[in-house]
Amino acid sequence: MKTTRYKVRLHVMQLEKGDYHTLIDGSVACHRVRIVLDTGASHSCMDASFAKEIFPEIQATEHEGVTAGIGGDDFQVRVADIPDFRIGRYKRSIFKDMALLDFSYINMAYVRLNKKPVQMILGNDFFVQHKAVIHYEDGYLYFNADKTKK
Repeated sequence: MKTTRYKVRLHVMQLEKGDYHTLIDGSVACHRVRIVLDTGASHSCMDASFAKEIFPEIQATEHEGVTAGIGGDDFQVRVADIPDFRIGRYKRSIFKDMALLDFSYINMAYVRLNKKPVQMILGNDFFVQHKAVIHYEDGYLYFNADKTKK
């Protein structure tokens, strides 16, 4: 199995003084998406309303297991398989078990700060699986992927 090394340009966005988010651009089923890189997120997720908009027939299932947010409260998570995920030259025909969450809280904050909304968060499930490295000095996200397993 051949492993390919990928690199995707980072965008470091200052929200307020001393407050930053690191983003990359991508696409899902030919729809452009802005993706926050979040090493504190255990699981990658997509805005549920965005997912429903581009995939009206999406079938989401309850996530089994313990889920806690930054506030420490448990909350219910639904997951779905998302087709045709792309970042840079990397293509994944199905992104399995993408968590679907309400992003209205984060996107309202972005709008108040005159920033464009985001549609996805790339979490540790992706970073660990692909041995990803966020290299701020170079301005790239580097990661590995098997050519035959997407």
